Amino acid sequence: MKLLAKEFFHSDAQTVIVEERSPQTAFPLHDHDFQEVMIVLSGNGWHMLNDEPHFITCGELFYIKAEDHHAYEQVDDLYLTNILFRPDRASGRYDFLDIMRRSADNEQGSRQHWQVTEDVLAKVKPLIEALENEARRSDPLSGAMSEALFSQLAIVLSRSQFATDARGLPNAARLGHVLNYLRHNCTEEIDLESVAQRFGYSSRSFSRLFREATATTPHNYLVKLRLSKAMRALRATNDSVTDIAFACGFNDSNYFSYSFSKMTGMAPSEYRRMPRPNYA
Repeated sequence: MKLLAKEFFHSDAQTVIVEERSPQTAFPLHDHDFQEVMIVLSGNGWHMLNDEPHFITCGELFYIKAEDHHAYEQVDDLYLTNILFRPDRASGRYDFLDIMRRSADNEQGSRQHWQVTEDVLAKVKPLIEALENEARRSDPLSGAMSEALFSQLAIVLSRSQFATDARGLPNAARLGHVLNYLRHNCTEEIDLESVAQRFGYSSRSFSRLFREATATTPHNYLVKLRLSKAMRALRATNDSVTDIAFACGFNDSNYFSYSFSKMTGMAPSEYRRMPRPNYA
């Protein structure tokens, strides 16, 4: 399925618009003839990007290029903001991905996936609202103002940084740092109570606030992160199911197979044999 710019943009000259998904329902595999920045505001679900599964929740960003294919599956109260743009229509030559690559960690390559904290989401909210309002206007300067707001949004997002613990970390940024920590360390042995304490939460408030923002529990989120890595490994390697289970953070291959089958409806070996989507 291909989504066309003419279905979303108000004119052929328009560069950027905002599309809210409140909520985002399950949506089949598709691509676009425009580019997209997807920002997860709350809830959770599976984002399938170019045949790679990502279990997503609040504060995650994806840069979707026109040639990418993606879908949403098993969504749970998932709220998104999508910013659609057409660089070939822009008056200035800029690239959102190039700006985002200048983030604090200086990561290079084809990075398309980031995490930001709650305070950053709060900071960009008025920018997105202003961009949405400007995109509705039809005066001669609305296009230039929309591009300026979009560039400002990219710069604000690129400046977000992550702390390793709660020292000096504002309350409005802690959960985003927890999510980032879990995503980058999910294959290790993790004690969630220790993680809560590390980022300044009590056990009770941690579970409550986590569920409010993500619509799932910390344990379930960690399991889904490990399963998403396992799904990618099953497609990308010839390693045994047991080796993949342990490499992805599961201490028991039987529990891995049970969790995998419960989520996907099939055994890991069946998933590995499934044909890949044909994007031609």
